[in-house]
Amino acid sequence: MQKKSIFSKGSIPLPLYKKILGLMPICCVDMILKVGSKVILFKRAYEPAKNEWWLIGGRVNKWEKLRDAAIRKAKEEVGIDVKIIKTVGTYEIFFPVNRFDAKNIKKEEKGTHTIAICFIVKPKKKDFKLKLNNEYTRYKAITKIENNFHPYIKTALKDSGINLK
Repeated sequence: MQKKSIFSKGSIPLPLYKKILGLMPICCVDMILKVGSKVILFKRAYEPAKNEWWLIGGRVNKWEKLRDAAIRKAKEEVGIDVKIIKTVGTYEIFFPVNRFDAKNIKKEEKGTHTIAICFIVKPKKKDFKLKLNNEYTRYKAITKIENNFHPYIKTALKDSGINLK
């Protein structure tokens, strides 16, 4: 089965998105996927944060409400319907690279600046099955915050109030 790309019908054309990414912050939603007493994290396939354990999430579309974006991104990225439990907070993340940086790009246009609104979500169905899109290579359930997690992930998990050691 071929994994679905984030650049599908109805999205911003890729050349335009690359330009936007180089010029301004991107508004995103991220979700802490809570299943029982565990949280599921996902290994990123691409920059920014390639090979990092991460939250599901992504860009908010124009005219899209934040909660609707979160529900859409969960379905697009991991194939499940989710219920939003609560808003955790708003975060600013600066990455030195993005997935489209080219060698000939201007220094000031490199990297990614995201403004992320983070939610706790849970699957709507108890017997859910994750179907990762091409953004992620695998997933794992955690019960504690690991030292090697990205600072943003550690902060969001701590701020969530979920009992992770």
